Amino acid sequence: MDIVRIVLGGSGGQGILTLGRLLSYSAIEKKYEVSCLPTYSAEMRGGYIYCFVTISKKEGIFSPLSENCDIGVFLNDMSYKMLKKYLKKEAFVILNSSLIKNTKKNEKNIEIPASEIAEEIGDIRITNMVIGGAVSRLITEKFFDFEKEILISQINKVIQDEKNIKLCEDGIKKGWQYLKK
Repeated sequence: MDIVRIVLGGSGGQGILTLGRLLSYSAIEKKYEVSCLPTYSAEMRGGYIYCFVTISKKEGIFSPLSENCDIGVFLNDMSYKMLKKYLKKEAFVILNSSLIKNTKKNEKNIEIPASEIAEEIGDIRITNMVIGGAVSRLITEKFFDFEKEILISQINKVIQDEKNIKLCEDGIKKGWQYLKK
């Protein structure tokens, strides 16, 4: 496949827009075409946040918005319920199982206790990076090359603090490893 469409969803403060930017910068670094459409509600923290990211190995991304996303990434239950309508029938779904319970079990749903993994690493704020590592691996395994190292190399474009950069790197690695299970 030459294109992957992703919808990321959560609430304000969960790092959805940061993850969308990281995926986008990583795609640019790989010389892929990319579009990113971030959206958020007026109340920012705690409000609805979602982001559409389309990555293509070829030219011709005509719209950043898609109702046929290949991957859905949801950090909380509200975003999952609200945004699953943007997924194609055979889409992969990555869920933060720390906050999303009682979902339909199927082989395309990937449940990751991302918040717990982030806390074990040392900071719950890197839950998005744990998920990012899993997204990177999923893209690499099912679509095209998008290794975790490319995400790690672009962290400094979205995170400035050196201590947090190291935590983010650890989160990406853990998310990548978790999906290997």
